[in-house]
Amino acid sequence: MKILQRISPAALCLILLLLCGAARGRQLDPYGGFLDVTGKRTGFFHTERIKDRWWLVTPDGHGFFGVGVSHPITSMSQGAITFAYNGSQEEWMRDGIRKMRQLGFNSVWSGPYSLERIRFGNIDADLADKIYREAKLPYAIHVPLIKHPVELKPGEKRPDVFSADYARYVREEVAKRVAPNKDNPWVLGYYYGYGSFMREDLWINQTLSYAPESPGRERLCNVLEQRYRGDIAKLNAVYRTSFASFEDLRKNGSLTYPRWISAVKAGEPLPAQAGSKDILADAETLLGEIVEQLHKVSHAEIRKRDSNHMVLGSYVKHTTYTKGIWKRIAPYIDVLGPQDLSDVNPIGAGVAATGAPAVLSDQEFGNVYPLALQGKAGASGAVPDHVDRRVLYDLLAGRIARDPNFIGVSYCAVLFDQSHWRRPYDRGQPGFYNIDGEPNRSLVETVRSANRRIFDAVREPLDQQSIDELHDSYYKTKAAYRRIMEQRLALLQKRTDK
Repeated sequence: MKILQRISPAALCLILLLLCGAARGRQLDPYGGFLDVTGKRTGFFHTERIKDRWWLVTPDGHGFFGVGVSHPITSMSQGAITFAYNGSQEEWMRDGIRKMRQLGFNSVWSGPYSLERIRFGNIDADLADKIYREAKLPYAIHVPLIKHPVELKPGEKRPDVFSADYARYVREEVAKRVAPNKDNPWVLGYYYGYGSFMREDLWINQTLSYAPESPGRERLCNVLEQRYRGDIAKLNAVYRTSFASFEDLRKNGSLTYPRWISAVKAGEPLPAQAGSKDILADAETLLGEIVEQLHKVSHAEIRKRDSNHMVLGSYVKHTTYTKGIWKRIAPYIDVLGPQDLSDVNPIGAGVAATGAPAVLSDQEFGNVYPLALQGKAGASGAVPDHVDRRVLYDLLAGRIARDPNFIGVSYCAVLFDQSHWRRPYDRGQPGFYNIDGEPNRSLVETVRSANRRIFDAVREPLDQQSIDELHDSYYKTKAAYRRIMEQRLALLQKRTDK
């Protein structure tokens, strides 16, 4: 009591506040890690399973849950740069970081940008890199080893990842983007891009369509020969082909994998045609061969330059990798990176199979589009109003934070309303702020409060049954919004037809 009497009222108040904060577990280290969740202190971000959940662990050795925005810097933000920041990209970028912090985001899993979102050449990428190095904000770095489909030029093929040319490309990109960051403790790790290996059929078909004796074509043909134990008649029966031998396939022919492969992986029924089950299994094996090769080459090259930071691999649509593919690439990545939650391909199975945690790398929570864009390709996840985005965000926040498999989430979101540009993919995506810098207040308030709850909820992971209940609630709500949008589009189309 005598000691307390000698402390000023202001100082005593500060001590009590600190004690209350510590009791809630909200005292943080310089990187944002919880001081009372302790792991190994390595000097770099890494993952650990601590007690009953997976954690991202800060360089100082404390548990961290990374919540971020996937697209803080985009070519389509020109309106905000012009009107809210008088044309100053530097102020736009610096204030973007301030705004993310105010919204409760503590990291950027995409880094300052992903290349497919700044492909129009109007963004100063070097300035963005400089600002993020100075920001004291945990972030990942895009090493662009796989182009997003929107980046492919007309007629451009996907690369032959088995070739010497591709190995040289990986080496050059790693030297340019990894080597300069190997000692930066604020870097979470390296990822290869969003939407990697979308259109599985095209990846396989284009690899098989390369010239005879090309490395990728040879590899995939060898795999098929092994799967069919050298019996070309069995392969011909499945694919309705007439190759004389596997050598004939290698030198003179090819196979074409159907578009329905992706649809079946997304939950559609398997076609009734004979051989469809074998075709699907072959496609999964061939895709796995391509994916494993890319990750093996890339991991080896990164580790030559940097043995400290995590390798995050590709950020993929939730149906692209099955549990089998996650197992194949597990030696070459530190975190599983599905873009979204899935009700047809739950990532929990991949976590259990690989012993690695997951980050939701591009989780959508609904978008409010102009009527002209709704229903068009690339403008997915439409909801009626921003209040519906609030509902989905709030549901997602609780579901994700309570799941012990996750170490973080990056929301498919932009800070400012986007211009439409050239195609539906660049689609007028709504932001947290308009192009004059004014907040969408109800959404901003929800995001702030939901993000605060995330950092409390991560301490109390739920059992699988409780997680499943939260998961069902989210998907039922999402399905209800989808029905509303479908009915709206149908009614508008009916009136147009008249």
